[in-house]
Amino acid sequence: MSFLDKMKKASKSVVDAGAKQMLKTDIMFLDREIKTRKQAFGIEIYDLMEELETAEGMSTTDKEAKIRACFDAARKDIAVIVAKKDCKKEEMAVLDSTSDSGAASNIPPSSGTVLTNTHPQDAEHEGM
Repeated sequence: MSFLDKMKKASKSVVDAGAKQMLKTDIMFLDREIKTRKQAFGIEIYDLMEELETAEGMSTTDKEAKIRACFDAARKDIAVIVAKKDCKKEEMAVLDSTSDSGAASNIPPSSGTVLTNTHPQDAEHEGM
């Protein structure tokens, strides 16, 4: 292995480590976003129930439908955030698999995007 190859391998591992740390940070922010949305749901549902408690002209079914709509909206928002978090975890798994194998394998995450840390010029040289 030449000096240049060693340098390329070292720089690739630094790039992978940086990308992995960025993904971990993104996951932490998504966890915080989930918690914030759940807290907002609690406030929304409390205000809604307080309002519905004094609503005399509304049937119980209508009140339950309003509560259900509020819950469904929160659940949908949280599901979107969880899907983003799962995608980040898949990207981390791809980085782990490429750094463990030593060779660049292009395993596409759920988004369909192929992640590689190789320079396009390097790919041309490998094909020769």
